[in-house]
Amino acid sequence: MYTREYYHAERVKETATVKAALQAQGFQVLSVRHGTGTAHGWLHIKVKGVWSRDLNARVVTIAQAATGRHGDYDGRIGVDATGGD
Repeated sequence: MYTREYYHAERVKETATVKAALQAQGFQVLSVRHGTGTAHGWLHIKVKGVWSRDLNARVVTIAQAATGRHGDYDGRIGVDATGGD
């Protein structure tokens, strides 16, 4: 049985891995965090830029490769873009 501490440590590693992967690809990452409550399985990513389908697809593809997530709703990864380039 996994403990609460184990899950917390895994979530921290996942956010750090995604942030590093996005920064390595040239994205200015504003935040990477997990959802809370019923959305605890979601990964929320906020990058600097103007949101577009292309930007969303690139960020999701990088995050999926870094984490191994897949399935419904792009592996439960949400992307938001703030500001301009």
